Amino acid sequence: MMRAVQLVEAGGQPIVTDVPEPKQTDADQVLVHVKAVALSNLAKMVATGQHYSSQSVYPQTLGIDGVGVLDDGTRVYFDQVVDGGALAETVKVAVDHLRLLPAELDDITAAAIANPGMSAMAALTKRIQWHPGATVLINGATGTAGQLAVKIAKAIGAKRVIATGRRTEALEASGADVILATESLDLTDATDFAQYQAGLRTVVGNVDIVLDYLYGPAAKAILTTIADAVGGQHAVQYIDVGSMAGKTLDLPASVLRSSKLTLMGSGLQSVDSSELLDAVETVFQLAAHYDWRIATQVYPVKESATAFNAPNQPRAVITFS
Repeated sequence: MMRAVQLVEAGGQPIVTDVPEPKQTDADQVLVHVKAVALSNLAKMVATGQHYSSQSVYPQTLGIDGVGVLDDGTRVYFDQVVDGGALAETVKVAVDHLRLLPAELDDITAAAIANPGMSAMAALTKRIQWHPGATVLINGATGTAGQLAVKIAKAIGAKRVIATGRRTEALEASGADVILATESLDLTDATDFAQYQAGLRTVVGNVDIVLDYLYGPAAKAILTTIADAVGGQHAVQYIDVGSMAGKTLDLPASVLRSSKLTLMGSGLQSVDSSELLDAVETVFQLAAHYDWRIATQVYPVKESATAFNAPNQPRAVITFS
């Protein structure tokens, strides 16, 4: 038997329980001895049935990906555990769902940076045709994923990065070339919404790509402003990767007819799993090269319930020892 962290029912709290150890039964599968698993917002949503990919079958082992070692000591990142989640002492994984870790990248950083880094890298390099020299607007650049997206866009050749979000201090720390904060605005209020559109008009003229972590009213403001200020002058690719500000969008049809906007999403199922893994691998290489780090809080496995209820920042990482 081995330890695993499970939810036994919808709405319940994680418990550490004993489960049978997996057995390698197929030549294209390997056993990974888990070292670190990050509890990303995605992992929590999948576990609690709030994500479109959720199975909502209980009991279930938490975690969608992690970092560990093979029997020979090789350090790997893994996802899509066979018959379970990532938060167990040993997991069975198909060999094509492994990626090697750079020696310069420690286990905690690798586990924590994989999911937020993948969200931007996959969207920019797998979902669209990326071209160096682009101007990228990142909507929601104050969280871990959004701030990392600024670094990724610059690292792969963006000419100019515009960052929007609620917290001025976080935007200033993001490294973006231009920032536009909404912390004093209520975008559900017509006057504040119009004020934000006026600010957007000053920065969106040359935008080629929008990477959106927020959706909701903030997305509507950006889309309607691009349609009005850019119109048919050039194409703009708009990629949704999150919905922290709202899960629905009230968008006039005229916005699409009067512009060269292309709207799409990026995430599980809209990007092939092999491409998501390749995106994570590239993030690891960049993180090692540029010494990227994100704020983390490490919890031993016995404190998994505390980690599960912790804020998304700093990123909660659970370790086995």
